[in-house]
Amino acid sequence: MNINSTRNALLRARNLRNAKRSRSRRVMSSRTNTTNRGSNTNSIKRPSSIGSSSQSKQISLYEKIEKAASDIQNTTKNMIVIGNMTYSDDEAGKAAKEKGWESLVSNIKKFVSDFNTVVNGLDDIAGATNLAQKKTLDNIVSANADQLKEIGITVSKSGELSIDEKTLTSADQEKVKALFAKENSFADKISSKMEAVESSAASSLTVLNKMYGATSTYNKYGTSNSYFGSNNYFNSGYFNNYGSYMNSGSWYI
Repeated sequence: MNINSTRNALLRARNLRNAKRSRSRRVMSSRTNTTNRGSNTNSIKRPSSIGSSSQSKQISLYEKIEKAASDIQNTTKNMIVIGNMTYSDDEAGKAAKEKGWESLVSNIKKFVSDFNTVVNGLDDIAGATNLAQKKTLDNIVSANADQLKEIGITVSKSGELSIDEKTLTSADQEKVKALFAKENSFADKISSKMEAVESSAASSLTVLNKMYGATSTYNKYGTSNSYFGSNNYFNSGYFNNYGSYMNSGSWYI
């Protein structure tokens, strides 16, 4: 599989979704403004649909997961480049090495922030596939917990990472690089799993965006009242095209 081709396809799909959503917001804004101009200022606004709000929240979570998973892969590549750098012993080399170290610490902080976004998002949405992905990430973290703690990174009960910046910046640089800036390191193993997380989130967004406007949404247990109850989706053939996602549990349940 061509990884670059796959990642480019995911990026194009994300950009297309954002463009469509931007157009939809402009249309909705235009309709709202037209309605407001023609209505009495004292009229009562109808509350928004609870289902629609819940669905929008889930779409937002998947978008955050997709982006954070992609960013982790890019950040890890940057860290490995830093880890493979060599420096001369003169003053210029020492200055470059210090700058490289500062850049590595900055990248580690971003890695941790994005990692927490992913694990929290997977936990919030839940469903069998998301929780299985989170479990895989938890196992990698658990296997490296002692080494991470030694350089100032601890793990919470929920699987989040936390940095003691003072400990990290004063840690043995080679130990830090061994965890974050080498091939087959802790960060590299996490990054490889993020390819599947990003792809799964992108697939989920495609399906959820097609379903947008349904009377209810997929909840955190991976079920949907409207999927079978809505004549619009069932009778239109939507079930035949996308029902396999629900039955196979291949993307979010």
